[in-house]
Amino acid sequence: MFKRSPIKKNINPFWLILISLTCSIALALPTYTVFYWYSTLEHPIKDTVSTVMFATAFTVVLYIVIFVVSGILYNKLSQQHSQTKELKNFKTFTDVLHRATSEIEVYETLYNYMRNMHIANQITLFYRNDRSSTDFLWQRITNERMPLCTMEPRNCPLIKYGRECNVRNIATDITCAYQLTEHKNGSYVCLPITIDNQTLGILQLYSKTKCFFDDTILSKARSYIEVAKPVISSKRAMQQLNKKAYTDKLTKLYNRNFLETYLENQIKATNLAKDTLSVIMMDIDHFKNVNDKYGHTTGDAVLVLFAQVILRCIRKTDLVARYGGEEFIAILPATDTTTAVGIAERIRESISIEPMPRFNDTVIPHITCSLGVATYPIHADNKNNIIKVADIALYKAKQGGRNRVEIYNSDLDFNIHINK
Repeated sequence: MFKRSPIKKNINPFWLILISLTCSIALALPTYTVFYWYSTLEHPIKDTVSTVMFATAFTVVLYIVIFVVSGILYNKLSQQHSQTKELKNFKTFTDVLHRATSEIEVYETLYNYMRNMHIANQITLFYRNDRSSTDFLWQRITNERMPLCTMEPRNCPLIKYGRECNVRNIATDITCAYQLTEHKNGSYVCLPITIDNQTLGILQLYSKTKCFFDDTILSKARSYIEVAKPVISSKRAMQQLNKKAYTDKLTKLYNRNFLETYLENQIKATNLAKDTLSVIMMDIDHFKNVNDKYGHTTGDAVLVLFAQVILRCIRKTDLVARYGGEEFIAILPATDTTTAVGIAERIRESISIEPMPRFNDTVIPHITCSLGVATYPIHADNKNNIIKVADIALYKAKQGGRNRVEIYNSDLDFNIHINK
């Protein structure tokens, strides 16, 4: 069982001894004066027995006074020490928060500081991880083998309404419907992390003791959450700005700026793993005719549709980016040429049968695409060359009649250039 106030437990007993000695020395003089005065009195009860009784009673009272005063001073000293340490811990927490480089790192910092405060037997922090504007999942940070609940985002009242959940006694109170049955006793509280009327995180505190979470503990936890909230908000905003900088506005795919850094990192990982990495360059056939005949608005719709088809055909471990105009590129880590060609053929076949958007009640004809495949380090030895040779293979596919997949080979002219 842990203590509610671990700070007091760490107070050095030396201070209590020092306070007691100080009080004893301070009272030594009046004690000596009283005994000396009593010994000089002339009265009938002045005998050995009465002297001993008086001395004993006076000593008992004296030391009771000493320990009462010592206790009061010790308590005040402990409170001051506790407050000083808490303020220092709070300041350190704030400094660490502002040094965090991501939203997830802010959640991890909050979780670690709450654990180090020893205010609960078990702490779990759930947070919302936005992978895109429409795709997100809830993840948890915990070192515990078993969380308090299964956390159903669609039905969790904290996510829906942003209200706290406080169960003072699991054995008798109405508990959350998703609480794990293994927790039969104790108490718990769920505190939402809500920003702009949207719950982005949930801090769960569980104690084996019933009615454990009093106002002091809850106020402390809320204070840490309130300090973390603006930092979470700023990190989310920064992440969204960075994502916009690396995302194509029309197709929502990654753009060329992101591709450069990503491909360089993937090539380093490929070298370490002594594996292969494949690249597919893709281009819509006769796309200029679509723009000229149906307008750029329809052309944009075709580009978006093509991007969606590519995403359906690649794997979760692959990345696709808009390289420019109607040209797209897919990076396939840990992929050989044969597998890459299979994915390229799947894209080619899928787009050739994909229904096109309407243009003023006119159905746009099906489109086709040409694709070029190259593999690192078989066909190129660095980032720039792997893109270049894949582009050459794409040009070869167009030169060969379009609507086909070509693999780069050394017989192709490295400086080839044709009109798309």
